[in-house]
Amino acid sequence: MKKIASVIVSALLIIALFAGCSGNKDSKKTQTADKKMPTVLNTTEYQLYQNIFYNDQKNDYDGKETSKEGTFATVIDAYSNVERYYVWGYNDNTKCCDWQWELKIDDTSKLPTNGSLITVKGTYEVNDSALDGLWIVNPEISVKTEFKERDYDIDMLSMGNTLERVQAANIVNIKEKFEGKTICCYGRVLDEKTLQDAYYDGSWTIGFSGDFEPPAFGTTILVFGTVKDGALVDCSIAENTQY
Repeated sequence: MKKIASVIVSALLIIALFAGCSGNKDSKKTQTADKKMPTVLNTTEYQLYQNIFYNDQKNDYDGKETSKEGTFATVIDAYSNVERYYVWGYNDNTKCCDWQWELKIDDTSKLPTNGSLITVKGTYEVNDSALDGLWIVNPEISVKTEFKERDYDIDMLSMGNTLERVQAANIVNIKEKFEGKTICCYGRVLDEKTLQDAYYDGSWTIGFSGDFEPPAFGTTILVFGTVKDGALVDCSIAENTQY
């Protein structure tokens, strides 16, 4: 995905995304998600995603009907000043590779909760307004399993690895748009003050601090906080339950 790839490159140029973390709940030491999100594995979907966006085949699918099943997520695109909606899933159980399809949702009054398992029927459309030049229009969305909404402005726990990197790049590069927003995310402990991408070294890093004992280096954890000047402050953390 060319635009997503360029956003990720921007993130790679940033040495530290955040300098500390802030808890949204009363307890600052630990927090747990309400339940596990659905895990959607679909290698065929991943191969299609690769062909369309990396092998530049999106024009071949313009106007074709499609159906998807995956996890619902919302990305705040500060570059374009819009919210973008996705259905996504993993290639396989390693969870390091994922696929995601942008949905053009005109009526946002009845959105699924982030993290819900949904099915989508719609039509591919090549359009420059889509983040990567193609999205699914007129989507008919059905919720198969509703996920209890997390009480955070930015829910990166509901995103696959690619979408999380895109959201992170937005936060660090246009930090004023995210000032004061509560956030939850996931990653690996790089050192006692730094969190990094859950799967890829050098992708992005996050400084984090709070009233907790730093986990062992290399541990994948959940982090809950508030954005301040492109950083997270007063972090709470939780054991990894999904990634």
